[in-house]
Amino acid sequence: MKKTLFAAAAAVMMLAAAGAADEKALSSAQEIARYESGGELARDPAEKPVDAPKDMKLILCIGQSNMAGRAKPTEEDRAVVPRAYKLNRDMKWVAAKFPYHFDKKVAAVGPVDEFVKRYLADHPGESVGVVPCAVGGSPLVSWTPGEKGRRGANLRVALERARAAKANGSFIAVLWHQGETDAAKATAEQLAEYYPRDFKAMVEAVRGEIGDVPVIAGEIGRWMRRDGDHAAKINLTINSLTNTVPNCAVVSSEGLKNQDAHHFDREGQRVLGGRYYDAFKKCRIPR
Repeated sequence: MKKTLFAAAAAVMMLAAAGAADEKALSSAQEIARYESGGELARDPAEKPVDAPKDMKLILCIGQSNMAGRAKPTEEDRAVVPRAYKLNRDMKWVAAKFPYHFDKKVAAVGPVDEFVKRYLADHPGESVGVVPCAVGGSPLVSWTPGEKGRRGANLRVALERARAAKANGSFIAVLWHQGETDAAKATAEQLAEYYPRDFKAMVEAVRGEIGDVPVIAGEIGRWMRRDGDHAAKINLTINSLTNTVPNCAVVSSEGLKNQDAHHFDREGQRVLGGRYYDAFKKCRIPR
């Protein structure tokens, strides 16, 4: 059931990209099965479930591909991170190493990599559990509360995974990076109207499950100029989120470089992850 939930959300993204986003198709078991058999979700055959600590500090990662990470790794990135664990696609704890996410085979280095290293360096007596849920290409509507179909598909999966993770600790943060997809489809006026509203609804649903933890959002890459103001219009809206949601922070993407048209390069992800951590330290952290 849990595995199928993630596959269903992934199918939503595939179908939306293909332009077949009607409610009937999105909930089709046949389409879900086709996605699963396509093998597009990343799976590391070397992963072995481990007995993770029961008092971990948990981090929920949600959003789209720049949260999942697409930056090309170095050998350093491939090493196991001591005292860090991740909840894999089969809802099992495994030792944390690149890549944290598994939404697609191209999952690579994202901001949580640096965030985890910085947190562990500052907290030598603690362990961290990462709950990766980001899905490349996902629009905000898939993270907005809803009971079926496209609306809320990824949120439902994230809540299910977060619920399971709580058996091994307590959440300290939510890391959110999303907006490229919405910026490509909506005007600045439309974004200003619906994005803060739907983001707030998502945060309320997440906090209802994991507690009043800090939520850190990030600007999309400022190099994006698909329609002249692609980055500027969504980043303006993202920066307004702190006016809507308490205990929320936004990190800048100023000066960060890209490796392709949509994704931060490795150094950009490293710096971005550090900015997420610096913002997190200034928030109200549950104890």
